[in-house]
Amino acid sequence: MKQLFSTLFVLLSAVGMASAQSFSLANTEVWTIASQNQPDVEAHTSIMNLMNSPQTFRWERIVINMTPGCASRVCDINVCYIASVSSKLFTLEANAGGPLILHFDNPDSIAGANAIIRLKVTNANLTTDTASVVFLYTSDLSDTKDKLPAANVKLFPNPTSDYFQLENAEAVSRIRVFSLDGRNVAEFAATPGQQYYLTDLPSGSYLLALEDKAGQAFQALEVVKK
Repeated sequence: MKQLFSTLFVLLSAVGMASAQSFSLANTEVWTIASQNQPDVEAHTSIMNLMNSPQTFRWERIVINMTPGCASRVCDINVCYIASVSSKLFTLEANAGGPLILHFDNPDSIAGANAIIRLKVTNANLTTDTASVVFLYTSDLSDTKDKLPAANVKLFPNPTSDYFQLENAEAVSRIRVFSLDGRNVAEFAATPGQQYYLTDLPSGSYLLALEDKAGQAFQALEVVKK
């Protein structure tokens, strides 16, 4: 474990808290870059029960995109589960919190391996009370001339009725739009200052994979179309 954290570099560990009525998550997005020689990389968020009574929650892992040969696993406050487990219940005591950890497994040391994973948490007694975190994992290209850009791109407006724009997006070469069931529903060649239209897509949430000129995903953003 010490070796893992000596080479793991978290580009941005927290970019705002995701809040629901009865609980909160420490992050809305987590980007993690690590050496391709690390077979198991983990990224963290945490959950807090905001109620004055014990609450039962369900986490659901939704793999949006992942390099073949890789896998992911979830550890909640009780158990670390195998890769085939995609949803489980757990209970938090009143006003208590705990960690939620996603593991990204790259056992074959695939260069440029990446994954976009959405972790959705729901109060089991209030099924409309949900929040989610988007995780992006990428193995570095430190042995090549291609370095991943900083993950500091901003998206606006969000929610949107028809289009979005990006700030700090000079390094973005292509934008891939994924539905929450993992389908690649749109793609855009990126141009600074451009408006990207979602008018042909139905209302709902989508994930954007931002890629650099080498085709490496370096940031993932969630956008809501009204």
